[in-house]
Amino acid sequence: MSKAALLKIAKSKTAARKIASQLNLPDLDAAILNLQSAKQFLAKQAEKKSDAQKAKQIKKALSMLDRMGLKPQDLGKSSARNKKPTRKGSPTRKVAAKYRITVKGVVTEWSGRGRMPVVFRDAAGKDGNLSGYLIKK
Repeated sequence: MSKAALLKIAKSKTAARKIASQLNLPDLDAAILNLQSAKQFLAKQAEKKSDAQKAKQIKKALSMLDRMGLKPQDLGKSSARNKKPTRKGSPTRKVAAKYRITVKGVVTEWSGRGRMPVVFRDAAGKDGNLSGYLIKK
């Protein structure tokens, strides 16, 4: 089978069915087994090549460390690694509710920060006075 025929099979189910219809079932099963075997062989070859390349890169890195007068154990002793990570900004905390309103049996609380809930907006009306809904502590 040519490379072009294999590419047709790989790209199109219809082409695969057309080519497979020309074979009897035992031959088709044998072809599938052979293709799976070839796939496993190529996967092993690729893995060996990758391992060899990784070993080559490790050897190169070790020689670079040697030229700098360092040992692989020295890499973990960086002073920057011992520092605690700094957080950007302050941690967010839940803010206690400042206002409370009960509408139709549903209690809604709001801290006074962020966007005003619709329930409070409707209750405040045009004057925007929420002092009647302050939570007394």
